[in-house]
Amino acid sequence: MQQSLPFKSWSLQRQQTRTLPWTALLAFALPLLLYLFTLAPTIYNLDSAELTTAVATGGIVRATGYPLYLALGKLWVALLPVGDIAYRMNLFSAVCGAGTLLLVERTLQRWGVGTVARLGAVGLLASATYFWALSLIAEVYTLHTVLMMALLLALLHWRERPSATRLAGVGLLVGLGLSHHLATALLLPGVAFFLISSHWRATLRPKSLLSAAGATAVALSCYFYLSYLYLQQPPFNYAGLYDSAGQFQAVDLTTVRGLWWLISGASFSGAMLAYDLAGLWHELGQFALQLWQDFMAVGIGPALLGAGLLLRRDWRLGGLLLLFFVGNGLFYADYRVIDKATMFLPNYVVMALWIGVGLAALLRWVAAEGSDRRGPALLGAMVALTVAASVALHWPLVDRSQDNSTRDNATAILTTAEENALLIGWWDAIPAVEYLQRVEGERPDIQTLNRFLISHESLQTLLHVSLGQRPIYVSELPPVAFHPMRYQPVGDWFRILPTLPPHRENVPLGTP
Repeated sequence: MQQSLPFKSWSLQRQQTRTLPWTALLAFALPLLLYLFTLAPTIYNLDSAELTTAVATGGIVRATGYPLYLALGKLWVALLPVGDIAYRMNLFSAVCGAGTLLLVERTLQRWGVGTVARLGAVGLLASATYFWALSLIAEVYTLHTVLMMALLLALLHWRERPSATRLAGVGLLVGLGLSHHLATALLLPGVAFFLISSHWRATLRPKSLLSAAGATAVALSCYFYLSYLYLQQPPFNYAGLYDSAGQFQAVDLTTVRGLWWLISGASFSGAMLAYDLAGLWHELGQFALQLWQDFMAVGIGPALLGAGLLLRRDWRLGGLLLLFFVGNGLFYADYRVIDKATMFLPNYVVMALWIGVGLAALLRWVAAEGSDRRGPALLGAMVALTVAASVALHWPLVDRSQDNSTRDNATAILTTAEENALLIGWWDAIPAVEYLQRVEGERPDIQTLNRFLISHESLQTLLHVSLGQRPIYVSELPPVAFHPMRYQPVGDWFRILPTLPPHRENVPLGTP
C-alpha cells in the first residue's frame, strides 16, 4: 500500500511525537490568545456586519447563502453570552482560525515533521496578515479552512485503510464544505485525483460510491435551512432586489430555481473569469507578492522545497495539495472584486503545510551534513525569530482591538438623519446601520438600501420620486447625476437636497 506520508522515518518519528501532545495545545492556544488580544470589539464593515446581522436576526445573506455558517453562528451566539452578538461572531472566527492551526499541526505531526518545523509553519500561518486579520472579524473564511483541513485528514485516514465508511466520512466533509462555502468545489479536482490515484478500485465500488454520495447529500441538506429562513420572512434579507419604489422583492428560496439562483452566485457571475491573459498574469503576480509579504519572504523557499519533496516522495499527496493550491488560486486571481485578497486563505494553509515539510528537510540536512551540532539549534532559532518578527511586524497592521469605527460611523448617521429618512450606500456602510436597527433596535423609522441590491435604473426612479418627499442620504457620490451643490456633507455621508441652494440656482452645469 502506498504510504500516505512523505518520509521513510515516519514510523519512528510518529512514535516520538505521540509523547508530545503539548504541541497541539500550543498550536491552538497561543494563536487564539494572540487573536483575543487583537480581536475586533464589535461590528466590522463589509461582509462582517452583513453576516453578523443575518445570524442575529435569522436573516439571509447574499450569494452563496452560507447556510452552515448561519446555523452554526446561531448556535454559537446562543451558547456564548459574552459581549454583544458582533463580538461573539468575531470570536467564532478566532476559534475557527485557531482550529485550522491545530489541524495543520496535527497533519504535519502525522507526516513525521518534527516539532520545530511544524510549530514554525504554524507560527508563520498564524501571523500571516490575512489569516490573522480574518480571524479577528466575523467572516466565512476561517470556517472554510478548518473544514478544508478536516477534509484533508479524512482523505489521509481513508487511504490508510480504504472502506465505504471512511469514504462516507470524506463525502460528509465535502458536503459540509459545500454547505458552508461553494468555493469547496475548487478543491474537488484534488479530492477526485487523490481518491482515484490512491485506490481506484476501492473508490469505485458501488457500496463506497453510494456511501459517499449519501453522506454528501445529507450534508448538502443544510441548504434547506435557507428555505426555512425564507418562510420565516426575516427582517434582514439580501437574497433579492429592490424595485423602483424601494420595495424589496425577495427571491423565493422554496423553489429549486430560487435556491439555485442564490447558491450558484448568479449575482456575482459578472466578476468571474473577468481578465484577459495579460490581466490575469498581473493578478497572479499580485497574488505571489501577497504570499511573499505575508510569509516574510523567507517562508517561500521552504514552501517550494516542501512542495517539491511531497511531489517526489508521495506524488499522490503532493498532487492533491498542488491541485488545492492551483484550483483556489487561479479562480480567485481571475475574480474581479475589491476584497479578493481575503479569498486566498486555502492557499495560505497549503503554503503552511509545504513550509512544514520544507523546514523539516532543511533541519535534517543541517543535522546530517554539518559537523557542528549547533547547526540545527541555530536553524531552529532562526525559525523562531522569523515567527516572532512576523508577529511584531504584522500586529500593528491587523490589530482591531480598539476599532469601533464601523459602529461609530453607523451610530453617527442614525443620530443625524431626520425622521423617515432613506439611507443609500454600499457594503461598507449599510450592513452596519442595519445591525444597529435590526439587532439593537435603533431608529426603526429609517429605511436602508444597499446599492448592490438595486439596478441603476430603479435607483434613478426611486431618487427622483422620493426627492422632496423624504430626507435622502448617500454614503458616497454620486448614485445619480445631480448638481454637485445638491450633495450636502453630513459627517461621512451626504444629504441630497431636493433643490439647489438659492444662491446657486443659476449655475448652468447641465445637471438637475
